[in-house]
Amino acid sequence: MSIAEPRWRRLFAAALTEVDTEKFTARLTAADDAVFYRLLELEDRPDMGEERTELEEALEDLRLLRSNCHMFGKESQ
Repeated sequence: MSIAEPRWRRLFAAALTEVDTEKFTARLTAADDAVFYRLLELEDRPDMGEERTELEEALEDLRLLRSNCHMFGKESQ
């Protein structure tokens, strides 16, 4: 990832790839917050429709991760 990559994307990627169960929830929350606040920043920016779509998709992915996080690590048991 480049340094110019938006913060929300870095945090989203970190949440998606976290394998430590103790860090997973914190990364999920950080990503969720970053995506939400970026959406607020873009509220009055109609020219940012593509990023807004990416953010909405990321929120949905995070929601699905959160709703299934109780299964995190269960596949190895």
